[in-house]
Amino acid sequence: MTPFYSAAQQQAPNAFGERYTPVLPVVKELTQIVYYRAKNPSAGLPPANVYVDGRYHTSLLSGGFTSFCLKPGQHSLGAFVNDPQYRGKTEGRFIADLPGGRTYFLRVDEQQQLSQPPVAVHRQQGESEVKRTHRQIHAHSRATAIVPCVFDRAAAQSDTHYVLSSRILFKQISGRTLLSDEGVEILNELVVNLRQQHPLLHSVIIRLTSRDEAPGVLRDKAHAVRTALTLAAIPDPIISTQFAECDENCPTEEQQVQVLAK
Repeated sequence: MTPFYSAAQQQAPNAFGERYTPVLPVVKELTQIVYYRAKNPSAGLPPANVYVDGRYHTSLLSGGFTSFCLKPGQHSLGAFVNDPQYRGKTEGRFIADLPGGRTYFLRVDEQQQLSQPPVAVHRQQGESEVKRTHRQIHAHSRATAIVPCVFDRAAAQSDTHYVLSSRILFKQISGRTLLSDEGVEILNELVVNLRQQHPLLHSVIIRLTSRDEAPGVLRDKAHAVRTALTLAAIPDPIISTQFAECDENCPTEEQQVQVLAK
């Protein structure tokens, strides 16, 4: 008899659909769940069975995700690795009260036990990790609580706020402040997300928050970010720059660059 996980892994070439793209917000009458499993270089990993209200939904392979909608209220969610007997249907059913109009990102924990709750992550972290995954399509969902998603297109046009680390964005060369290679990649991905969330982009504000940083350094940073955005086809006339001094109530010692779009 072929082990459960072997059968699933053999389907891997046909197990994935489209690559993840940022999900739109849902209407207040629904709750949206994005469950994903980060890509793992280890071979032969058993699948992670995903359960919704005690019903089998799918088996996430390494680098796979699933997204679905539920009606607001109490639901049980879980994803368990190496669960060939489907014990997750009846064991470890953690109940959560899910409000409407929200999107939750849940990540598969490779070491998670049936006695442990799902791992929820902040949307910014979830979007960063799930963007490298593909939709899991090889299994037939038996989760009857899942309903079709209805997206709130108007909410998708609301303000978007990104907070970026100055330490990661920039590098110093011969006394000048320039974008690092990672900073260029981060800003390019930011623009892709902006275009998806804001088909009609009205304004982009670059806000730099610093603690005792020289004005010349701040201007160099603002210029570098602005140039990267314009090179990525954000019209220069809609870009503006703001500078803010971080006081004693600053939540972090690290300098920040914020990008606000609407």
